[in-house]
Amino acid sequence: MVTIGKFEWSPVMRSLCKFLLAARFLLLAMLLPASHGFAQAISTASRTLDIAGFGGYSAGFTDYAQYKDQGLVFGADVTRYFNLPIVPSLEVRGNVLHSAVIDETTYLIGVRIELPLKQRLHPYGAFLVGPGTLHFKFTPSPGYTASSSKVLSYGGGLDVDLFHNLQLKLDAQYQSWNLGPNGAIVPQGGNFTLTPSIFMVGVEYHIPFRTLNRQRDFYH
Repeated sequence: MVTIGKFEWSPVMRSLCKFLLAARFLLLAMLLPASHGFAQAISTASRTLDIAGFGGYSAGFTDYAQYKDQGLVFGADVTRYFNLPIVPSLEVRGNVLHSAVIDETTYLIGVRIELPLKQRLHPYGAFLVGPGTLHFKFTPSPGYTASSSKVLSYGGGLDVDLFHNLQLKLDAQYQSWNLGPNGAIVPQGGNFTLTPSIFMVGVEYHIPFRTLNRQRDFYH
């Protein structure tokens, strides 16, 4: 949605609240099977539940006049292990990118699917959704300083085991924005559709639930 003069967050925030509610139920469904008593929960969680935080440097193409941004990506994954060849996670992620012309910020939530390999490599794919904002440092039209949109993000990456509970993260995400019509922009009337791309290199830290005596306990 394009806004003039002030932000109109309500449609985007309503969509985000729906996804947050769905994520809450998904998270509860992932956690409940591992909670059969306190002592057992700690032991079970260490084998079947994983919580990790990640962050790193990012570079992106805004798809707005081909300007390039740089910034940070940060987020967290909550993973529940089942007897399956794939590993599902609930992921939250923030992207904060800056350039001399335009800033881009997104806050996303969604599902990540990992395909664990035996060689310390963990490829994954992710589909995320949430609100996004563009801030223009040079306004394209008087009073038009920012735009907001619901953002769809899809992509994937590779986590590489370094040592113990630390991994190297390489990641690429592709986004879809629809900024909606804006009568202040002449002659086309706005209605921008953007497809930015964001590339990240960083680290991911897995929180240990108990004292781990064997390095392989950290590996998925």
